Amino acid sequence: MENESSMYSKEWRDYLDLAEERPELFKASSRLQIIMDYESVQQFERNTDKKIGVVYRSAYNLLVVDLVENMKGERFAYERLIPAVKKGAIVSIPVYDDKFVLLKQYRHAMRAFQYAFPRGFGEEGLSAEENLQKEIKEETGADVKKISHVGTVIADSGIGSNEVDVFACKITEPQLKLHYEGIEEIELLTEKELVKWIAEGRITDGFTLSGYAMYKSRL
Repeated sequence: MENESSMYSKEWRDYLDLAEERPELFKASSRLQIIMDYESVQQFERNTDKKIGVVYRSAYNLLVVDLVENMKGERFAYERLIPAVKKGAIVSIPVYDDKFVLLKQYRHAMRAFQYAFPRGFGEEGLSAEENLQKEIKEETGADVKKISHVGTVIADSGIGSNEVDVFACKITEPQLKLHYEGIEEIELLTEKELVKWIAEGRITDGFTLSGYAMYKSRL
């Protein structure tokens, strides 16, 4: 088995390890079958000049490229962005003095600023609740006084399946941590102001919009 493994590319070895560690990511489906035969994978790679497997890894995400086959028998590459830590990612809906707390934060992917509720990747060894408290402290300098779980959200099922926990929380007075992780401002909005900002298109962050919708549905 060791000799066979040495014949695999690094991307494919990491892919097999991922399939063993997180089998839920490789559930069988007749709709879109994941091809696990390495000879077929190699042939596809030669024909298309595309890499199959775990093609990139950071402390936060894995970029996985699957070889899949649809119900017509057509095979193609399909990218997935998978969190490095399986659980614990959070979106917070912080409230201070009856006002919603939003961050104006620079987002590299957009190359622009965006208003949003504080959020964070999962971290090894931390529960979602613990991660929430850590993120609030790091990004606003505040302490969490009361937590309520309002649901989970999958931000973009076209590329990932990460379930992110959404929490409403009451916090102590926030303090601006200028330039920390791109944070430029802290905005305190009444609910009327928040709804107005949403209607005006000033809030475009999907986590913030879905989180607020969940929050309202549970009132």
